[in-house]
Amino acid sequence: MQLTPQDLKLVERLRKQERRWPRDRWILLLVGIFSLACYGYIVTSLYCGLDFENLQSINVLVFAVLWPKCLMMFLFAVYFIGWAIRDWNGNANRRLLLRLLEEHQIG
Repeated sequence: MQLTPQDLKLVERLRKQERRWPRDRWILLLVGIFSLACYGYIVTSLYCGLDFENLQSINVLVFAVLWPKCLMMFLFAVYFIGWAIRDWNGNANRRLLLRLLEEHQIG
């Protein structure tokens, strides 16, 4: 099996991703936890700052602007944490493909 130059570039990119993954998984995990903490604090302070007995339009506006952003960041944070946990030992497909290519080149 002969690999084209584009294939070799893709294989090298996969190897680079595999080498960087131990560091990247910690970065993903920390970014996810940091986002949960920051936006959790924003939501908590936003909720505590609302006076439900006497709602003012500026408070409702601030809530309407920040609440969707907080929900979106919660989703991103959960996605990053889930990605780091799912691929903690590396992406199985990437590892298998690299092993098969290494065995083919050796053999």
